Amino acid sequence: MNKRLVAIAALFPFLALTGCAASAPAPKPSFATVAPATPTATPSTDVTPAADGIVDTVYVQVFPAKTSTAKHGCRCTLPDSNQELFPMGTPVIFVKFTMTGEWKPSQGNQTYQDVTGTTLKGTQFDGRPEPAVLDTADGPAAAKAAGLAWLPSGLFHGKSTWTIPNDKERSFAAAWYLPPGVDRLLLTMNVPSEGQPLHLTVPLPTSAADAANVSGE
Repeated sequence: MNKRLVAIAALFPFLALTGCAASAPAPKPSFATVAPATPTATPSTDVTPAADGIVDTVYVQVFPAKTSTAKHGCRCTLPDSNQELFPMGTPVIFVKFTMTGEWKPSQGNQTYQDVTGTTLKGTQFDGRPEPAVLDTADGPAAAKAAGLAWLPSGLFHGKSTWTIPNDKERSFAAAWYLPPGVDRLLLTMNVPSEGQPLHLTVPLPTSAADAANVSGE
C-alpha cells in the first residue's frame, strides 16, 4: 500500500505539468505586416501634334483644335471686289502652338532661345492663293478662354526681347477663317534668330474640313 501511494505521489508533478499544458491558451500565430502597394500613376498619353518641326534651336508643335463659327466678319476683301471675303458665320479653326528651346553644344551654358519677333506671316491654306486671314475679332477671346496667349507676341507682353527656356514648352494660339473646300494649313512660322522660316503642312481635323466644305457649297 505504501509503495502504491509513493508511486501515485511521484506522478503528481507530471500530471500538474500536463494539466497546465492542456489548459494554457494556444500561442497566437505571428503575421508579418505587409505595407499596402503604392499605386503607380500611369503617364497620360500626350496628344500627338498634327505637325511638328525645327529649323535650328526652336522645336514647334501644332495642334489644330475646335472649329467654331465667326461672330464677326473679317472686314476684308479681295482686290477689285467689294464683297467681304469672310462674313459673319464663316467657320473658324482654332490652333494651339508650342515652342520649346533646344540647346546645341555651341551655345555653351545658355539655357534659353531667342524668339524675338516670331510671326506667322505667310501662312495660307492649301489650294488658296491669298494669305490665311486671322480672326482678330473673336480669336483673342477664344485664346484667353483656353488659357493661352494670342499669337507669339502675346507670350511676352510688350517685352523687347522674347526668350523661351530650353526643354520647356511655351504655348500660344491663333485662329483663322476657313475658306471653302480646304483641308490643310500651310504654316509659315518665322523665328528671325533661326535664320529661315519653318514651313509645315498641317492636316485639318475632319470637323474643320467638313465645315469648310459645307461653307463652300
